[in-house]
Amino acid sequence: VERLADRVAVLRDGENVGELGRDEISHDRMVSMMVGRDLGRFYPRHSHQIREPLLEVNDLVTATWPNCRLSFTVGRGEIVGVAGLVGAGRTEMLRALFGTQPPISGKILVESKEIRIHGPSDAIRAGMGLVPEDRKLHGLVTEMPVRHNVGLAGLKADSRWGWFRNGKVEAAASRRMVDRLRIKTPSDMQIARFLSGGNQQKVVLGKWLHVRPKLLLLDEPTRGIDVGAKHEIYELMESLASDGLAILFVSSEMEEIIRMSDRALVMREGRLMGQLSREQLTEENVMRLATNAS
Repeated sequence: VERLADRVAVLRDGENVGELGRDEISHDRMVSMMVGRDLGRFYPRHSHQIREPLLEVNDLVTATWPNCRLSFTVGRGEIVGVAGLVGAGRTEMLRALFGTQPPISGKILVESKEIRIHGPSDAIRAGMGLVPEDRKLHGLVTEMPVRHNVGLAGLKADSRWGWFRNGKVEAAASRRMVDRLRIKTPSDMQIARFLSGGNQQKVVLGKWLHVRPKLLLLDEPTRGIDVGAKHEIYELMESLASDGLAILFVSSEMEEIIRMSDRALVMREGRLMGQLSREQLTEENVMRLATNAS
Protein backbone atom coordinates (compact mmCIF):
# COMPACT_ATOMS: atom_id res chain seq x y z
CA VAL A 1 0.00 0.00 0.00
CA GLU A 2 2.78 2.45 0.92
CA ARG A 3 4.56 1.86 -2.38
CA LEU A 4 1.63 1.66 -4.78
CA ALA A 5 -1.28 3.75 -3.51
CA ASP A 6 -1.92 7.38 -4.50
CA ARG A 7 -4.62 7.64 -1.85
CA VAL A 8 -5.69 5.42 1.05
CA ALA A 9 -9.11 5.15 2.72
CA VAL A 10 -9.03 3.61 6.21
CA LEU A 11 -12.03 1.66 7.51
CA ARG A 12 -12.79 0.86 11.15
CA ASP A 13 -15.90 -0.99 12.32
CA GLY A 14 -17.43 -0.64 8.86
CA GLU A 15 -16.98 3.12 8.63
CA ASN A 16 -14.56 5.30 6.69
CA VAL A 17 -12.51 7.01 9.41
CA GLY A 18 -10.35 9.05 7.06
CA GLU A 19 -8.27 9.25 3.93
CA LEU A 20 -4.56 9.86 3.40
CA GLY A 21 -2.93 11.47 0.39
CA ARG A 22 0.24 10.16 -1.22
CA ASP A 23 2.55 12.22 1.00
CA GLU A 24 0.66 11.29 4.19
CA ILE A 25 0.74 7.51 3.77
CA SER A 26 2.83 5.68 6.39
CA HIS A 27 2.55 2.43 8.31
CA ASP A 28 2.24 4.16 11.68
CA ARG A 29 -0.39 6.64 10.46
CA MET A 30 -2.55 3.89 8.95
CA VAL A 31 -2.31 1.67 12.03
CA SER A 32 -3.20 4.59 14.33
CA MET A 33 -6.33 5.26 12.27
CA MET A 34 -7.24 1.56 12.19
CA VAL A 35 -7.08 1.14 15.97
CA GLY A 36 -8.39 4.62 16.80
CA ARG A 37 -5.52 5.69 19.02
CA ASP A 38 -1.95 6.95 18.89
CA LEU A 39 0.52 4.21 17.99
CA GLY A 40 2.59 5.07 21.05
CA ARG A 41 -0.23 3.52 23.11
CA PHE A 42 -0.60 0.46 20.86
CA TYR A 43 1.27 -1.64 23.43
CA PRO A 44 -0.43 -0.78 26.75
CA ARG A 45 2.39 -1.85 29.06
CA HIS A 46 2.97 -0.75 32.62
CA SER A 47 5.66 -1.81 35.05
CA HIS A 48 4.47 -4.54 37.36
CA GLN A 49 5.67 -5.06 40.89
CA ILE A 50 7.80 -8.21 41.12
CA ARG A 51 5.82 -10.83 43.00
CA GLU A 52 6.49 -14.34 44.25
CA PRO A 53 6.90 -17.08 41.61
CA LEU A 54 3.63 -18.69 40.58
CA LEU A 55 5.32 -21.15 38.20
CA GLU A 56 8.69 -22.75 38.93
CA VAL A 57 10.29 -25.05 36.36
CA ASN A 58 13.42 -27.03 37.23
CA ASP A 59 15.38 -29.19 34.76
CA LEU A 60 12.42 -29.70 32.42
CA VAL A 61 13.25 -32.11 29.57
CA THR A 62 10.96 -32.19 26.53
CA ALA A 63 10.49 -35.14 24.19
CA THR A 64 11.80 -33.14 21.23
CA TRP A 65 15.00 -32.04 22.98
CA PRO A 66 15.93 -34.92 25.35
CA ASN A 67 19.44 -33.57 26.03
CA CYS A 68 18.34 -30.08 27.07
CA ARG A 69 17.16 -28.98 30.52
CA LEU A 70 15.05 -25.88 31.12
CA SER A 71 14.78 -23.99 34.40
CA PHE A 72 12.92 -20.71 34.93
CA THR A 73 10.14 -19.01 36.88
CA VAL A 74 7.10 -16.87 36.09
CA GLY A 75 5.88 -14.55 38.81
CA ARG A 76 2.31 -13.82 39.76
CA GLY A 77 1.17 -10.86 37.66
CA GLU A 78 4.22 -11.10 35.40
CA ILE A 79 4.27 -11.28 31.60
CA VAL A 80 7.23 -13.35 30.42
CA GLY A 81 7.98 -13.54 26.70
CA VAL A 82 9.79 -16.43 25.03
CA ALA A 83 11.91 -15.46 22.02
CA GLY A 84 13.97 -17.51 19.59
CA LEU A 85 14.34 -18.53 15.98
CA VAL A 86 12.05 -21.07 14.30
CA GLY A 87 12.82 -24.53 15.69
CA ALA A 88 14.23 -23.20 18.97
CA GLY A 89 11.89 -25.40 21.03
CA ARG A 90 9.54 -22.71 22.34
CA THR A 91 6.28 -24.39 21.31
CA GLU A 92 7.55 -27.75 22.59
CA MET A 93 8.21 -26.18 25.98
CA LEU A 94 4.63 -24.88 26.23
CA ARG A 95 3.27 -28.25 25.14
CA ALA A 96 5.34 -29.99 27.79
CA LEU A 97 4.05 -27.65 30.50
CA PHE A 98 0.45 -28.16 29.41
CA GLY A 99 0.76 -31.91 28.86
CA THR A 100 -0.13 -32.12 25.17
CA GLN A 101 3.41 -33.45 24.74
CA PRO A 102 4.27 -34.50 28.34
CA PRO A 103 7.81 -33.85 29.60
CA ILE A 104 10.29 -36.69 29.96
CA SER A 105 11.51 -35.43 33.31
CA GLY A 106 11.84 -32.34 35.46
CA LYS A 107 10.00 -30.63 38.25
CA ILE A 108 7.05 -28.25 37.80
CA LEU A 109 5.67 -26.30 40.74
CA VAL A 110 2.57 -24.10 40.77
CA GLU A 111 2.21 -21.95 43.89
CA SER A 112 5.10 -23.94 45.44
CA LYS A 113 3.23 -27.22 45.01
CA GLU A 114 4.79 -29.84 42.74
CA ILE A 115 2.48 -31.15 40.03
CA ARG A 116 2.83 -34.17 37.77
CA ILE A 117 1.96 -33.49 34.14
CA HIS A 118 0.80 -36.58 32.27
CA GLY A 119 -1.78 -34.80 30.12
CA PRO A 120 -3.76 -31.56 29.74
CA SER A 121 -6.19 -32.52 32.50
CA ASP A 122 -3.34 -32.35 35.04
CA ALA A 123 -2.36 -28.88 33.83
CA ILE A 124 -5.96 -27.64 33.88
CA ARG A 125 -6.43 -28.88 37.45
CA ALA A 126 -3.28 -26.97 38.40
CA GLY A 127 -4.77 -23.76 36.97
CA MET A 128 -3.14 -23.59 33.54
CA GLY A 129 -4.66 -22.70 30.19
CA LEU A 130 -3.05 -22.96 26.74
CA VAL A 131 -3.84 -20.86 23.67
CA PRO A 132 -2.11 -22.94 20.97
CA GLU A 133 -0.22 -21.79 17.90
CA ASP A 134 -2.87 -23.16 15.50
CA ARG A 135 -6.22 -22.04 16.90
CA LYS A 136 -8.30 -23.74 14.20
CA LEU A 137 -6.63 -27.11 14.63
CA HIS A 138 -6.01 -27.22 18.38
CA GLY A 139 -7.88 -24.31 19.99
CA LEU A 140 -11.40 -24.47 18.57
CA VAL A 141 -13.98 -26.94 17.41
CA THR A 142 -14.68 -24.90 14.29
CA GLU A 143 -18.02 -26.53 13.46
CA MET A 144 -19.43 -25.82 16.92
CA PRO A 145 -20.96 -22.49 17.94
CA VAL A 146 -19.17 -19.87 19.99
CA ARG A 147 -21.21 -20.79 23.08
CA HIS A 148 -20.12 -24.43 23.14
CA ASN A 149 -16.49 -23.50 22.43
CA VAL A 150 -16.40 -21.08 25.36
CA GLY A 151 -17.83 -23.80 27.59
CA LEU A 152 -15.32 -26.51 26.64
CA ALA A 153 -12.72 -25.95 29.36
CA GLY A 154 -15.39 -25.76 32.05
CA LEU A 155 -17.48 -28.63 30.74
CA LYS A 156 -16.86 -30.92 33.70
CA ALA A 157 -17.21 -28.23 36.36
CA ASP A 158 -20.32 -26.70 34.77
CA SER A 159 -22.13 -29.94 33.96
CA ARG A 160 -24.72 -31.69 36.06
CA TRP A 161 -23.37 -34.78 37.82
CA GLY A 162 -20.19 -34.42 35.78
CA TRP A 163 -21.60 -35.31 32.37
CA PHE A 164 -24.91 -33.54 31.58
CA ARG A 165 -24.26 -30.18 29.92
CA ASN A 166 -25.76 -27.31 31.95
CA GLY A 167 -27.15 -25.10 29.20
CA LYS A 168 -27.98 -22.13 31.43
CA VAL A 169 -24.52 -21.93 32.96
CA GLU A 170 -22.88 -22.31 29.56
CA ALA A 171 -25.08 -19.64 27.96
CA ALA A 172 -24.37 -17.18 30.78
CA ALA A 173 -20.62 -17.81 30.54
CA SER A 174 -20.70 -17.37 26.78
CA ARG A 175 -22.59 -14.06 26.93
CA ARG A 176 -20.21 -12.82 29.61
CA MET A 177 -17.14 -13.61 27.48
CA VAL A 178 -18.67 -12.19 24.29
CA ASP A 179 -19.26 -8.91 26.14
CA ARG A 180 -15.96 -8.85 28.03
CA LEU A 181 -13.77 -9.67 25.03
CA ARG A 182 -15.88 -7.71 22.53
CA ILE A 183 -16.28 -10.74 20.28
CA LYS A 184 -17.94 -9.59 17.07
CA THR A 185 -20.59 -12.19 16.27
CA PRO A 186 -24.29 -12.01 15.34
CA SER A 187 -25.02 -14.45 18.15
CA ASP A 188 -23.12 -16.73 20.50
CA MET A 189 -24.70 -19.58 18.54
CA GLN A 190 -22.74 -18.55 15.44
CA ILE A 191 -20.52 -21.36 14.13
CA ALA A 192 -16.90 -20.56 15.06
CA ARG A 193 -15.44 -21.04 11.58
CA PHE A 194 -17.45 -18.07 10.27
CA LEU A 195 -15.71 -15.63 12.64
CA SER A 196 -12.65 -13.57 11.72
CA GLY A 197 -9.25 -14.73 12.94
CA GLY A 198 -9.18 -12.15 15.71
CA ASN A 199 -12.62 -13.11 16.99
CA GLN A 200 -11.75 -16.81 16.84
CA GLN A 201 -8.71 -16.07 18.99
CA LYS A 202 -10.91 -14.23 21.48
CA VAL A 203 -13.16 -17.30 21.70
CA VAL A 204 -10.13 -19.46 22.55
CA LEU A 205 -9.11 -16.95 25.23
CA GLY A 206 -12.67 -16.83 26.54
CA LYS A 207 -12.69 -20.61 26.90
CA TRP A 208 -9.87 -20.32 29.45
CA LEU A 209 -10.90 -17.10 31.16
CA HIS A 210 -14.25 -18.73 31.92
CA VAL A 211 -12.48 -21.20 34.25
CA ARG A 212 -10.28 -18.49 35.83
CA PRO A 213 -6.77 -19.90 35.36
CA LYS A 214 -3.73 -18.89 37.40
CA LEU A 215 -1.34 -19.19 34.46
CA LEU A 216 -1.93 -18.57 30.76
CA LEU A 217 0.37 -20.12 28.16
CA LEU A 218 0.05 -18.22 24.87
CA ASP A 219 1.67 -19.54 21.68
CA GLU A 220 1.82 -16.81 19.01
CA PRO A 221 -1.30 -15.09 20.44
CA THR A 222 -1.58 -12.45 17.69
CA ARG A 223 -0.61 -14.46 14.62
CA GLY A 224 -2.97 -14.00 11.68
CA ILE A 225 -5.20 -11.34 13.22
CA ASP A 226 -5.75 -7.68 12.31
CA VAL A 227 -4.12 -4.77 14.12
CA GLY A 228 -7.29 -3.82 15.98
CA ALA A 229 -7.67 -7.30 17.45
CA LYS A 230 -3.96 -7.31 18.29
CA HIS A 231 -4.34 -4.18 20.38
CA GLU A 232 -7.33 -5.67 22.19
CA ILE A 233 -5.35 -8.81 23.04
CA TYR A 234 -2.46 -6.69 24.31
CA GLU A 235 -4.90 -4.75 26.50
CA LEU A 236 -6.34 -8.03 27.79
CA MET A 237 -2.87 -9.39 28.63
CA GLU A 238 -2.08 -6.19 30.53
CA SER A 239 -5.38 -6.29 32.41
CA LEU A 240 -4.99 -9.96 33.36
CA ALA A 241 -1.43 -9.41 34.60
CA SER A 242 -2.58 -6.42 36.66
CA ASP A 243 -5.13 -8.75 38.28
CA GLY A 244 -2.37 -11.20 39.25
CA LEU A 245 -2.51 -13.73 36.42
CA ALA A 246 0.87 -15.11 35.30
CA ILE A 247 1.43 -15.10 31.52
CA LEU A 248 4.08 -17.00 29.56
CA PHE A 249 3.89 -16.20 25.86
CA VAL A 250 5.78 -17.22 22.73
CA SER A 251 6.06 -14.76 19.86
CA SER A 252 8.05 -14.52 16.65
CA GLU A 253 7.40 -10.76 16.50
CA MET A 254 10.41 -9.03 18.02
CA GLU A 255 8.55 -5.81 18.82
CA GLU A 256 5.83 -7.78 20.59
CA ILE A 257 8.42 -9.48 22.82
CA ILE A 258 10.20 -6.21 23.57
CA ARG A 259 7.10 -4.10 24.20
CA MET A 260 4.90 -6.61 26.07
CA SER A 261 7.36 -8.51 28.28
CA ASP A 262 8.34 -7.75 31.85
CA ARG A 263 11.12 -10.25 31.23
CA ALA A 264 12.08 -12.47 28.29
CA LEU A 265 13.55 -15.95 27.97
CA VAL A 266 15.60 -16.59 24.82
CA MET A 267 15.85 -20.13 23.44
CA ARG A 268 18.06 -21.81 20.87
CA GLU A 269 17.96 -25.47 19.79
CA GLY A 270 15.97 -26.53 22.85
CA ARG A 271 18.16 -24.69 25.34
CA LEU A 272 17.51 -21.60 27.41
CA MET A 273 20.32 -19.27 26.33
CA GLY A 274 19.56 -16.50 28.79
CA GLN A 275 17.02 -14.17 30.36
CA LEU A 276 16.64 -10.45 29.74
CA SER A 277 15.07 -7.93 32.08
CA ARG A 278 12.82 -5.25 30.68
CA GLU A 279 15.73 -2.79 30.76
CA GLN A 280 17.92 -5.25 28.81
CA LEU A 281 15.30 -6.06 26.18
CA THR A 282 16.60 -4.86 22.83
CA GLU A 283 16.55 -6.49 19.42
CA GLU A 284 20.35 -6.73 19.49
CA ASN A 285 20.42 -8.51 22.87
CA VAL A 286 17.67 -10.94 21.87
CA MET A 287 19.34 -11.84 18.57
CA ARG A 288 22.73 -12.24 20.20
CA LEU A 289 21.32 -14.92 22.49
CA ALA A 290 19.07 -16.50 19.85
CA THR A 291 21.96 -16.96 17.42
CA ASN A 292 24.66 -17.59 20.05
CA ALA A 293 26.64 -14.70 18.60
CA SER A 294 29.52 -13.30 20.64
